[in-house]
Amino acid sequence: MEIYAAYFTALTCFNLALFTRQHLLTRTKQSSHTSSEEEEEEESISLADLPNSPDKQAVWDFKRIYFGVYILAKAADWLQGPYIYTLYKDDKNLPEPTVAALFTTGFIPAPRSWDPWLIAACVGYCLTYTSSCLSVLSSDLFVLFVGRALGGVSTTLLYSVFETWMVAEYHARELGACGLRLGDMFSASVMLSGLTAIGSGVVGEALVKWTGSKSSPFLLAAVCLCVAFGGIWHFWTENLAVPSSSHSFSPSTEEKDHQQQSSTPAQATYRNILRDKRLLTLTFTTTAFEGSMYLFVFFWSPALKAARASSASARGILPENGGENVPGLPFGLIFASFMSAMMLGSMTTSAMNLTSNLKTSSRLTLHTVALAAIALVTPVLARSSETGVFWAFALFEICVGMYFPAISKLKSEVVEERVRGKVYGMMRVPLNLFVVLALGSTKEGEAYRDTMFRTAGSLLLIAFVVIARYLD
Repeated sequence: MEIYAAYFTALTCFNLALFTRQHLLTRTKQSSHTSSEEEEEEESISLADLPNSPDKQAVWDFKRIYFGVYILAKAADWLQGPYIYTLYKDDKNLPEPTVAALFTTGFIPAPRSWDPWLIAACVGYCLTYTSSCLSVLSSDLFVLFVGRALGGVSTTLLYSVFETWMVAEYHARELGACGLRLGDMFSASVMLSGLTAIGSGVVGEALVKWTGSKSSPFLLAAVCLCVAFGGIWHFWTENLAVPSSSHSFSPSTEEKDHQQQSSTPAQATYRNILRDKRLLTLTFTTTAFEGSMYLFVFFWSPALKAARASSASARGILPENGGENVPGLPFGLIFASFMSAMMLGSMTTSAMNLTSNLKTSSRLTLHTVALAAIALVTPVLARSSETGVFWAFALFEICVGMYFPAISKLKSEVVEERVRGKVYGMMRVPLNLFVVLALGSTKEGEAYRDTMFRTAGSLLLIAFVVIARYLD
């Protein structure tokens, strides 16, 4: 049995144990809270609280039509992830700099504001991503680049318009009055996305083994997109006016004055942003960690391939033709393991309540970047150990799961709400520049990959120092 199946099983068991513990603790707290207020609630039960009430049916219908499409849309994205590098590099025999250029092309953005054409944007996602998936059937380099560009546009749509439609429809149906909290929808989306990623990795691996083609997950992704298109077309409705809160109201005179004057503080924030050490620290941390994450997404496949070849050579199996006689890696199963590790990090953060305030969030970020630095330098020091490289990468994915809740809390505390969107956009400028430059200068061989891991580890260590100095 492939050793990665055992690794995946172990990570899954850790997740199940942690989830079970969290669930039991939550039920205990709810039971205690319910018993203390039972007498008061008995007097205030309404018809909406009865088991078969119309409100509960409305909530169920909404969840069914949204999550049914959402899971398919996310699955289409996750199915492709493990195989992008190996498809271009191994199946199409493209040089590594060309593969890196294709990967970089996927960073082409799309407009994030589609109001009031949300359904058109969701349909556009299905169509453009289907075209991107089908492009892998061609060996023409121009078609491959166009396909990756469409994939970049589609990814931007996936992480913006679907959630926006959900919020708009939630308010349009007035589901808050039915007892459904918007926060519960977001939490369910995160959980389902993680489970879909894990399932997609396993299904993709089984499909590759069955068909013998690394293009098959892309074709299954196209099928998922076609079904999602049908669900959107038949069940979703357009909301021309997207409310910004749970109820509409006319702004007061004071609020109008604030809106008219909001551009001035925003411009002042831009002028003073380089003087704000906390904001500069967040920007550098975001660039270092998320930039390292994007480099990891590109380099984990060749790093594990090299580790397997080195391990085989150490055992006396001398690879020929660049290691073609060394058994191939189960990329889908490895990807599923990484997603399990990321979910483990996220659930650990939630279970231990490590982002309750600015202090705990900054301390968590401090420890996370330190662990991530160790995780990325380890493959350079232990390149001949396939097991060591895998678990170093799994540790990095755990750090990813812990990083995002922590950095989101820090940003919400440090950045003013009225300029948050503009500042977040500015934070991504050095991040995108770093990734494009790093991948744009990619060279064949292990030396450049090791240099990138060392660079990423060094940047994370610098982030550790500045966080300790200005945020901790």
